[in-house]
Amino acid sequence: MARLEITDPSGGETLGEVELTDPAEVEGIVSRAVGAKLAWRETPVAERAAMLDRAADSLEARQAELGTLLAAESGKPLGQAEFEVGGGIHFLRGNAIEGRRLAGRVLPTEGNPGTEWDLAYTRREPLGVVAAILPFNFPVELFVEKCAAALVGGNTVVVKPPPEDPLVVGAFREALIEAGVPGDALGVVQGEAGVGAALAASPGIDAISLTGSTAAGVAVATATAERLPVLHLELGGNNACLVLEDADLDLVAAEVLRGRVLMNGQACSASKRVIVHRSLHDDLASRLQQVATEQRVGPATDPETTIGPLIHDRAASRVAAQVANAVGQGATIAAGNGEAEGAFFAPTLLADVPTTADVARDDEIFGPVFNLIPVDSDEEALAVANASSFGLMASVFSSDLQRALVIAERLEAGGVVINGTDNYRPPIIPFSGVKMSGRGREGLGYTLDEMTREKPIVFRNLRARKD
Repeated sequence: MARLEITDPSGGETLGEVELTDPAEVEGIVSRAVGAKLAWRETPVAERAAMLDRAADSLEARQAELGTLLAAESGKPLGQAEFEVGGGIHFLRGNAIEGRRLAGRVLPTEGNPGTEWDLAYTRREPLGVVAAILPFNFPVELFVEKCAAALVGGNTVVVKPPPEDPLVVGAFREALIEAGVPGDALGVVQGEAGVGAALAASPGIDAISLTGSTAAGVAVATATAERLPVLHLELGGNNACLVLEDADLDLVAAEVLRGRVLMNGQACSASKRVIVHRSLHDDLASRLQQVATEQRVGPATDPETTIGPLIHDRAASRVAAQVANAVGQGATIAAGNGEAEGAFFAPTLLADVPTTADVARDDEIFGPVFNLIPVDSDEEALAVANASSFGLMASVFSSDLQRALVIAERLEAGGVVINGTDNYRPPIIPFSGVKMSGRGREGLGYTLDEMTREKPIVFRNLRARKD
């Protein structure tokens, strides 16, 4: 059986290995999940929730160890990796709580002529077998986001971890199995795109929850169109951050930095397009030059590192090519050198980016690159922001909140933050995109709703008066 060696993207140190799944074996794993479906959905939700709590308890004792391992395998700076592991544990407990209060509704049949004597209610039921396909940038958070919600809702799951950093995801899966989740109810496949394609194509899959590129989402939608499984897709983003001429630039610089360098700039919801009023462009560029040069690039497990390696050398080379393309289209490198060093890519500031450049519309740079796009009016800023095919999150900076609100309501995005980074995803909000950024919501309770369906049950004339 072939095995995949997992290495540190910065130095090549071997961290562990996983057993690769042959695409021909995927159908058998899905069949076992189908076979486990009935028994799992009939397990009382209180028991399913208790398993999530037990898994969280066991993982909490290993939080520091798993945080270090996640930093090493993903390149994510240590503090961020520790936060993600802690967040995953929190999500397990949060989904246990949400599962325990999963409820339907009593429907208002009394007020409708012809149904006055009926009793109708709804209940939430599982979708069936869910394929959960995970990205490399937030593997633990999204494993729990998808799988814990699906499991507590009564679904069985087959998860495909990212081949770049599957080790901590594996630890979370094992914790759930040790806590009582049957192995066939939480199956796993390991491998590259061919394995994911086989998983998505399996006729036993009732729903697919994928976080990844828009191209991957389109491929899944196209390949499954004849079967019409439920699709839950969080895809690419080229977020617009609109800086109006009355904005507080100290706040803008701090928030843009925070929103752009998370996971070394490899976040779908990062602030990738800073659309700034021309009168503020040079001042903001100067501030971003300073914060960019203050970043410490180094090994992810070094506590002083703020930007670690990208997920592999190829990712860094792609970012360098995108920067070169932007420069060829009229942008200026105002900080950094725009060059990759192995998997490392130092923070780079592109100033005076023309509104016609690829990065001003749909060229999503997955790395620590700040793009400053000068415009002359609010209307032009809106036009540039909405010209993108993506619509994940957006932000508006202005001291005039009414003005900011008018713009926020006109932005074509899944959500808008005023006077803060658009890289904003606390578990209490519904996180979702529009246009080519996806379908469906994620967040505590919201994912659970997406992983279940509301089914009405009606008793005809149950309440009718007796003669």
